[in-house]
Amino acid sequence: MTNDPTATALYRVQEDLRMLETCPTWYDHLDKVEAAIAEEDRVYNIRVAAGWELDEGGWSAPSPETGEMIPEWGWLDHGLLYPEDAK
Repeated sequence: MTNDPTATALYRVQEDLRMLETCPTWYDHLDKVEAAIAEEDRVYNIRVAAGWELDEGGWSAPSPETGEMIPEWGWLDHGLLYPEDAK
Protein backbone atom coordinates (compact mmCIF):
# COMPACT_ATOMS: atom_id res chain seq x y z
CA MET A 1 0.00 0.00 0.00
CA THR A 2 1.28 3.40 -0.88
CA ASN A 3 0.92 6.67 1.00
CA ASP A 4 -1.05 8.10 -1.93
CA PRO A 5 -4.43 9.18 -0.49
CA THR A 6 -6.22 8.46 -3.81
CA ALA A 7 -4.82 4.92 -3.99
CA THR A 8 -5.67 4.35 -0.33
CA ALA A 9 -9.24 5.56 -0.84
CA LEU A 10 -9.63 3.45 -3.98
CA TYR A 11 -8.35 0.37 -2.14
CA ARG A 12 -10.81 1.02 0.70
CA VAL A 13 -13.75 1.33 -1.69
CA GLN A 14 -12.74 -1.86 -3.52
CA GLU A 15 -12.47 -3.76 -0.24
CA ASP A 16 -15.82 -2.42 0.97
CA LEU A 17 -17.50 -3.52 -2.26
CA ARG A 18 -15.85 -6.93 -2.06
CA MET A 19 -17.04 -7.35 1.50
CA LEU A 20 -20.55 -6.21 0.56
CA GLU A 21 -20.68 -8.99 -2.04
CA THR A 22 -19.31 -11.53 0.45
CA CYS A 23 -21.46 -10.44 3.38
CA PRO A 24 -24.54 -8.32 2.57
CA THR A 25 -24.74 -7.14 6.18
CA TRP A 26 -21.14 -5.84 6.08
CA TYR A 27 -22.04 -2.25 6.92
CA ASP A 28 -24.17 -3.40 9.84
CA HIS A 29 -20.96 -4.68 11.43
CA LEU A 30 -18.40 -2.23 10.03
CA ASP A 31 -18.17 -0.10 13.19
CA LYS A 32 -17.46 -3.19 15.29
CA VAL A 33 -14.86 -4.44 12.82
CA GLU A 34 -13.11 -1.06 12.72
CA ALA A 35 -13.18 -0.85 16.54
CA ALA A 36 -11.61 -4.32 16.79
CA ILE A 37 -8.89 -3.34 14.30
CA ALA A 38 -8.19 -0.13 16.22
CA GLU A 39 -7.90 -2.10 19.47
CA GLU A 40 -5.54 -4.60 17.84
CA ASP A 41 -3.39 -1.71 16.57
CA ARG A 42 -3.38 -0.10 20.04
CA VAL A 43 -2.26 -3.34 21.72
CA TYR A 44 0.38 -3.96 19.04
CA ASN A 45 1.87 -0.48 19.42
CA ILE A 46 1.99 -0.66 23.22
CA ARG A 47 3.58 -4.12 23.23
CA VAL A 48 6.20 -3.22 20.63
CA ALA A 49 7.07 -0.07 22.58
CA ALA A 50 7.54 -2.31 25.65
CA GLY A 51 10.03 -4.50 23.78
CA TRP A 52 7.67 -7.30 22.82
CA GLU A 53 8.01 -9.05 19.45
CA LEU A 54 5.35 -10.72 17.29
CA ASP A 55 6.00 -13.49 14.80
CA GLU A 56 4.13 -16.46 13.35
CA GLY A 57 4.42 -18.24 16.71
CA GLY A 58 2.75 -15.43 18.64
CA TRP A 59 4.02 -12.83 21.08
CA SER A 60 7.35 -12.93 22.90
CA ALA A 61 8.27 -10.66 25.78
CA PRO A 62 11.54 -9.77 27.48
CA SER A 63 11.97 -11.86 30.61
CA PRO A 64 11.95 -9.68 33.73
CA GLU A 65 14.74 -11.87 35.14
CA THR A 66 17.12 -12.22 32.19
CA GLY A 67 15.92 -9.85 29.49
CA GLU A 68 15.86 -12.78 27.03
CA MET A 69 12.73 -13.21 24.96
CA ILE A 70 10.17 -15.60 26.43
CA PRO A 71 6.78 -16.70 25.09
CA GLU A 72 3.71 -14.73 26.13
CA TRP A 73 2.60 -17.46 28.55
CA GLY A 74 6.01 -17.26 30.24
CA TRP A 75 5.31 -13.59 30.92
CA LEU A 76 1.97 -14.52 32.44
CA ASP A 77 3.64 -17.26 34.53
CA HIS A 78 5.62 -14.47 36.20
CA GLY A 79 2.29 -12.98 37.28
CA LEU A 80 2.87 -9.85 35.22
CA LEU A 81 0.21 -7.75 33.52
CA TYR A 82 0.17 -7.23 29.79
CA PRO A 83 1.78 -3.89 28.90
CA GLU A 84 -1.57 -2.57 27.65
CA ASP A 85 -3.17 -3.38 31.03
CA ALA A 86 -0.43 -1.88 33.22
CA LYS A 87 -0.97 1.62 34.54
